[in-house]
Amino acid sequence: MTKDQIKESCEAEFENIDATLAELALIAKPDKPAYSTGELAALATFIHNFYSGIENILKRMLALKKKKAKEGAAWHKDLLNASVEAGIISPDLRVILAKYLSFRHFFIHGYGFALKWEALQPLVTNIDSTLQDFKTSINKQFEK
Repeated sequence: MTKDQIKESCEAEFENIDATLAELALIAKPDKPAYSTGELAALATFIHNFYSGIENILKRMLALKKKKAKEGAAWHKDLLNASVEAGIISPDLRVILAKYLSFRHFFIHGYGFALKWEALQPLVTNIDSTLQDFKTSINKQFEK
């Protein structure tokens, strides 16, 4: 893929992430004291979708730089590390994204009824600023 094709692909992925966060915002309310199991499952799905979009973009950005993350059982973590090594994201952003990665693992291997708002709340609260920081990092790559 060319740089322009990768940029277009990333922009489409950002549109999907933005739509996901708009849906998340319809459910997550700062003053809401409790959530049903179904609402928590919906929130968790949107958080998972958000992080999947982040990974999709990171894979494309590594391809742009002709780099690859390691393959194997820990490829998700390796993707973040390779993205830092390639200068796509900062080490600080990696730390933040690693929290979403950790949640992704729980989401894939856990049960919806085991979700707790206390665990989701920091992810939901920080998701907009995390996305903004990520977009800034990605957009800088296309300015080079």
